[in-house]
Amino acid sequence: MAEMVEKDAATRQIEILKIEETSAPKYAGDDELVDKSGNIRRIPIASTDPNDPLNFSKWRKLGVLICCCWFSIFSLVLVGGLGPSLPVFIELYAPQGHSVESIFNLTTYPSSVMAGAIGAAKCNSYGTKMVCRILQGFATGAIESVLPLIISDMTFLDERGFFFSIYWGSQNTINAVFLISISYLVAATSWRWFYWLLTILGGFGTIMGVLLLAETRYQRSPMSLNGQIVHTDEFGVTSVLSDAEAVQRFGTQNETNENSPPSAQKIYLQHLKLFQGTALNPGRVEAGAFYKMILSCSSPAVVWAILSSSISPGIEIAMSLTYGTVLEKLFHWSPASVGLINVGMLRASVISTLWAGLIGEKINLWLARRRKGTHIPKDSLIILIIPSIISAIGIVVFAAAAMLPQKHSSWGLSWVSWTLFEFGFIVILITTTHFAAPGPALVGVIGMKYIISFGASYGITLMVSKFNYLQAFMILFAIFTLIFVLGIPVYILNPKWRAYIGKKHKN
Repeated sequence: MAEMVEKDAATRQIEILKIEETSAPKYAGDDELVDKSGNIRRIPIASTDPNDPLNFSKWRKLGVLICCCWFSIFSLVLVGGLGPSLPVFIELYAPQGHSVESIFNLTTYPSSVMAGAIGAAKCNSYGTKMVCRILQGFATGAIESVLPLIISDMTFLDERGFFFSIYWGSQNTINAVFLISISYLVAATSWRWFYWLLTILGGFGTIMGVLLLAETRYQRSPMSLNGQIVHTDEFGVTSVLSDAEAVQRFGTQNETNENSPPSAQKIYLQHLKLFQGTALNPGRVEAGAFYKMILSCSSPAVVWAILSSSISPGIEIAMSLTYGTVLEKLFHWSPASVGLINVGMLRASVISTLWAGLIGEKINLWLARRRKGTHIPKDSLIILIIPSIISAIGIVVFAAAAMLPQKHSSWGLSWVSWTLFEFGFIVILITTTHFAAPGPALVGVIGMKYIISFGASYGITLMVSKFNYLQAFMILFAIFTLIFVLGIPVYILNPKWRAYIGKKHKN
């Protein structure tokens, strides 16, 4: 079995990576995604090692993906699932002297510091609950940063959009189901069962992770293919080098090739070991990761990705903090029915998964073929044009319906505005939080987005009390629109930045 995997991997490399048919990518991050014959290239280059995560079987990859989705889904539900039940906590803590703003902070603070579920379920005081919520936020932040890297480790560039669309789409679909049912659960039992249920599901996910979640970190050596040196570093960046460049970068070529002796395949239990050993030169890798995280922030595209992926969840949290009060007090919904607003999220999740996964993938391939096979990172901006416009419309509809309930239907607020905004929100998450070259930039974007989104979600109660629903959400609409309009100069300027960095590294 191992020999068949090695043979298939070697054959795939030789047949698909015919480097002499196309010129090397102009800059790091540009990838020859399509060859002259129209065939899709598999990037990064898989080794002949059967233990390479890129060579995992479909069932192994499916198990890893399910674990990633499970942890992501229920960690985010734990942190952000209080929206439908906020009126319950207002009734609980307002008599103790806590303002509505401070009660809203139970949701916004964990979003800023991203388990404490057991403590939150058993606590009685506001202060203890806040501490437990912040602990939940820390755990969620770590999970959110690591899981996309695991998915990137085991996927090729041409299929990465599809995997991430499943990851984010399933997260938001199941999240919607929980948000719909949470208000009924709290109404039928108590708010404590919200935490107990997620504690049980988190425990089941831990068991599933022990059984299915294989190690995906893999050290790739330079490979000699068709007379050129191909190397994918620990951050997923693939480079095509000459012999001289390989010697300069690595000190020695030290490459493997299609005729290298096969590696022994690990048994399944070996893949599941909690400790797989340290990476080569771990101190250098760690220092390099921090350096590249800082360096990536000089990229206009990365800064824009942080801003765009921050404002969207910030506005989503702001909406979730207000729709419970709006639907109960202005539209006279029952507390148990408030969660039904998230029915719109179900539809948005399905449509956005198809858009970012299938349609987005085809757009990227079409653009790559127009450039004689070269995929450029800025292509992802094109996929966002329609979703960002639709999200902006959703914000306006939500603001108008909340401001003038006598002129608008509650279903216009709950189904139309929420569906429109969530469609764009999910596509933005999928598109701006996966990169052709994953690693430090990915961690930076995912880590920073919750810190910046805190401003939008925290400020909504202050703006509503100072102005009104329409003015408050129009301010958020203006910020949202400005950020996405900045995508136009980013589309133009980022290639110039990449050219500058490429020349600097070459020299």
